Amino acid sequence: MFNNQDNTVNGLATEALNTDFYDVMFGSINTTGTMSALEQNTLNRIVNVLNNPQQLKQHIPALPAMLIKLLDALKDPHADFDTFVDIIEVDPSFAAEVLKVANTAKYNRTDKAIIYLSKATSLLGISGLMNIASTLLLAEVIPCNPLYYQLYGRLIWVHSVQCATLCEMIAKAEKHNTADAYFIGLIHDLGRIIIFNCISENMEKTFASLTPCTREYKTLMSEMSMDMTYFIAKQWQLPSIYIEALKQQRENNRNALSDILFKANRLSEHYLLFHKKAVKEDGYQAVQQELGISDKIFEAFNEVAPTISESIT
Repeated sequence: MFNNQDNTVNGLATEALNTDFYDVMFGSINTTGTMSALEQNTLNRIVNVLNNPQQLKQHIPALPAMLIKLLDALKDPHADFDTFVDIIEVDPSFAAEVLKVANTAKYNRTDKAIIYLSKATSLLGISGLMNIASTLLLAEVIPCNPLYYQLYGRLIWVHSVQCATLCEMIAKAEKHNTADAYFIGLIHDLGRIIIFNCISENMEKTFASLTPCTREYKTLMSEMSMDMTYFIAKQWQLPSIYIEALKQQRENNRNALSDILFKANRLSEHYLLFHKKAVKEDGYQAVQQELGISDKIFEAFNEVAPTISESIT
């Protein structure tokens, strides 16, 4: 699948991605010299896994059954609220989460508790329902090793939810499907999680001390992470609109959903850099202006982003 000579996955464009997220994770010091032996070793390990179908299969989690049903219902032009209620009722924990969100001040403007799923679903809408479902269910596929979750898993998941939220904001402003936007933002970094899980399992002792600083290493990790997400989406047989949006992150020409993801990912990564004081406020705002994101969305995102981080333990 992965070509170690030109560092691309078959079928994907070769344009390199930015390395902002790895600057957040490992620091913004970037050297232009040759990769260290440890950096080269970790890359070789990843490539070996990516090119071994049996090993790769072991690392790719199954798409939660309920999410499959919800995605199918979302594509069904005849589906209505009752369709979604029937799916939700099968999982008591998910049903409880839907009721919990529906009873927050954002949705319930009365002093009476909402106790029926049909009422909760109508208040949340299909988009709100899918946001809850995808966030709750996809959280289950994150590697659960406590040490490595704290090292990288939590940061990636926080970024994913922040990116998804920003995708939804941009989509709403541009009058595009907000459920699709939120979902693509949420899954766009699954490959990064899986790749780091591969490293931590194969190099448990040395990975903990790895502090990459070469630009080449971070660039290749960025490319392989996106390639891995694209591969997972294809393995999960997600709708083509998501697969295409992921593929186009490596291309100059992007459709509406792909462009929303590109802008949300860039800005949310810079938010993390700004939060770590790795970039100054004027640099952060320059990225906002470069991407053409309105001040209203920018301010709303900066207000909600800390809350998202605090809610993820």
